[in-house]
Amino acid sequence: MSDKLDLDEIDRTIVDELVNDGRMSVPALADRVGVSRATAYARFGRLVENGTIKGFHASVDHKSLGLGVTALLLVSSEQSAWSGLTGKLSSTVGVEWVGLCAGQFDFAVLVRAADLDELRDVVLNEVLRVPGIKNVQTSVVLDEHRPVSLPVPRGTST
Repeated sequence: MSDKLDLDEIDRTIVDELVNDGRMSVPALADRVGVSRATAYARFGRLVENGTIKGFHASVDHKSLGLGVTALLLVSSEQSAWSGLTGKLSSTVGVEWVGLCAGQFDFAVLVRAADLDELRDVVLNEVLRVPGIKNVQTSVVLDEHRPVSLPVPRGTST
């Protein structure tokens, strides 16, 4: 079963525009995409309703919030424990994102902390104490670059 929705070129262009500027008004979106306002409102509503657009979020400068250290934790778990760990990892202080992985590690976890001491405490006193966690490899992120836009697949759906 596929979660892929049947989106046409106009839908994909709307998504592109909103990824680049989530605060764009629907009338401005209509102008950018080259459709009527009514079409833009209808398409936008359908994209929200069908879950293609999940929400709108502020892009935050983490350093200005006092979170100067970012790390990627590569987590290995006990085979019998992985299904319950996503929620436990997600609720850990400083965790921004958790992904279930295939391959050498079971989870990739993005953590933000004030400094290396706080990161150490998160890894040693929080993550490694979760029952079922076997191992954590920590990579400190030296610099972050977010693409200007997300790649929205083009072409016709099959």
